[in-house]
Amino acid sequence: MLSFKQSSTQLLALSALTLILSACGGSSSQDARQTTVSPAPLMQAAPVSSDVMQFAGKRQNYRITRTDTGFVVLDTTASIPATTVGTSIKVLQFTDFRVNLTIADKSKTLSTTALNNLIDLYIAFFNCVPDADGLVYWIDQYKAGATEAQIAESFYLVAAQSPELTGYTSYITNDDFIRLIYKNVLSRSGSTAPNAAEVDYWSSQLKKGASKGSIVRAVLVAARDTANDPNWSWVAALLNNKLDVANYFAVQQGLSYLTRSDNITKNMAIAAAVTSNSTSAALDLIGVSGNDFSQIITSQYGTPDSLANICTPAGEKNWVRAHLDDAYLWYKDIINVPQSFYSTPQDYFQALIVKSKDRFSFTIEQGSIDDYFENGTDVSFGFSLTRDSGTIRVRYVQPGSPADRAQIKRGATLISIDNTPISSYLTDTQYGAIYPVKAETHSFQIMDNGSISSRPVTMTATTVMTAPVLQSQVLYSNGKKIGYMVFTDHIRTAEAPLISTITQFKQEGISDLVLDLRYNGGGYLYIANELAAMIAGKKAVNYVFEKLQFNDKHPDETAGNIEYFYETDSYDRPLPQLNLPRVFVLTGSITCSASESVINSLKPFMDVILIGDTTCGKPYGFIQTNNCNTAYFAIQFSGVNALNQGDFTNGFTPTCRVSDSLNYALGDQNEPRLSAALKYANTGACPTTALSPAPPPAAFDAVKDREPRPWRNNKLLKVNSKFR
Repeated sequence: MLSFKQSSTQLLALSALTLILSACGGSSSQDARQTTVSPAPLMQAAPVSSDVMQFAGKRQNYRITRTDTGFVVLDTTASIPATTVGTSIKVLQFTDFRVNLTIADKSKTLSTTALNNLIDLYIAFFNCVPDADGLVYWIDQYKAGATEAQIAESFYLVAAQSPELTGYTSYITNDDFIRLIYKNVLSRSGSTAPNAAEVDYWSSQLKKGASKGSIVRAVLVAARDTANDPNWSWVAALLNNKLDVANYFAVQQGLSYLTRSDNITKNMAIAAAVTSNSTSAALDLIGVSGNDFSQIITSQYGTPDSLANICTPAGEKNWVRAHLDDAYLWYKDIINVPQSFYSTPQDYFQALIVKSKDRFSFTIEQGSIDDYFENGTDVSFGFSLTRDSGTIRVRYVQPGSPADRAQIKRGATLISIDNTPISSYLTDTQYGAIYPVKAETHSFQIMDNGSISSRPVTMTATTVMTAPVLQSQVLYSNGKKIGYMVFTDHIRTAEAPLISTITQFKQEGISDLVLDLRYNGGGYLYIANELAAMIAGKKAVNYVFEKLQFNDKHPDETAGNIEYFYETDSYDRPLPQLNLPRVFVLTGSITCSASESVINSLKPFMDVILIGDTTCGKPYGFIQTNNCNTAYFAIQFSGVNALNQGDFTNGFTPTCRVSDSLNYALGDQNEPRLSAALKYANTGACPTTALSPAPPPAAFDAVKDREPRPWRNNKLLKVNSKFR
């Protein structure tokens, strides 16, 4: 970079001559003394001077993130660690661009108007976008005391020495100068050329002593005043679009080409590609997108936004690491492992999860989980299974499903599949057949509950629509009306049947409610909120349902996610209110997440009596985050109720511990858990232990107890809605 002591406009122009010409055209006697930049040799981040670091690939293949101690550069095409760039490095050199790391800070030392005025001079005199290195130079001159008028005159003097590129000469007449300004600056020539009155006006200003540089600046200002003129608004639009592209190229991306030739021809081509209606062609010529690194990010892994949708194995793994560092509740406890050890980003994600605290985070193909939580659809036979006393038995069946049409009921036992006997756990082949991911046909031997022989059943898996409210009825016990509802899934389609059921219970005048959540693993938090609000009624209005607590990088999220009990549904219709003083909740080991939020949120306002087994213990939740067609669910927040209670990682202990029995239909008043709730409703006490004590839970076995759809055990924030 040239330096000089400012003494006059002429000296300023001569000192900057080579810099301007090397960026946008021209030649001078000083060209021989100007050292051009050569392309980088093929090496990884090897410093070639005290302030330049070279990289072996094109700029678009890297992501640059600014941290509080410098920069971090990630190669998105290779599984290699990020390169830390200290503050002594001013330029990153790739095989196609130089990136000036100082431009963001330097540009902020000027007002927006002053910066744009400098950029306009490149457009006006050379019809090119500025390179970052050159713009940094002129920012420095402006900060050192050079006025905008002096800088504009310097641009004119340089332009006059390159008439073959600019059309300006040192001997040009005033009238021709004005016509040339209209052509170069305003793109007005031929039929849109200035008329005599326009030429005379500006020419008279020159005769009165105005400098040519000042005239150019004045014409630029006047051109932008045409923004609302129906005939000439395209002129202002064209200039503004060129300014936007120039800002993007030089300031946001900090770009300069590597050679003088490219800085001339390519910068002009970029400006020429801009129209009054579009900048897309110019941006396509630049070919660098999606990585504004001007903001400080205090992470060595980059930002998830800057690394998103780079759908290569290395790119996806880089995103995974940045996402967890940004959003994961326990990001400080992550133990780094080499990316190269894991073939897929999903495996890498699981390797980084803090297993000592987190047994819930997971990934899944995006489409399948979207279909389930939004539409309640899933490819299956329509039965829910469990391991029970060494056999595989049916918990419940979805109405209208293949299993329902085959008259399979709760308590039925699977004896064999495809002529292969089933033991106490499923083999991989049997597991794949029972939980298919596409429509396929399999044969079963089924022993119905109470039967002494099995029967053959052939079923074809299909898309099953989940009935989240599996059953609801009003029971009569000891003269009381007691509402009973089996609720299995906090999905979007649960809202309407929940409201309909609560409305029916309200109309029937129930005095107690038994809410059966024993098989409900969770889902959308807003559904849990609506359900709890309908049960509690007026006593919970204007009180906190749940306060969400994010990691310390997101205090704004914590402050902004205090969820109050809802009074209306997602269509702003009033919710029915039961206003009950207590609620019975039937629980089990898979009563989880959003279901536990229902329990926890109601505890400050009413008596919550749990019947069954200890819940799963998940006071945590996710925000589904998608990248490259994979849905990532990393624990992002914990939740507490209105009394700041939320430490139930060991689950909620039941008031009455009662085992589940598959020998009774759901809703049968002899079914042990429902029977215990009805007894408590009438007597205020748990049944005697002789009734049906719950045995100690069997130790979890990763092979025997594989959960086919672990994503059901969730507490999800529904983003981009009124519930977020």
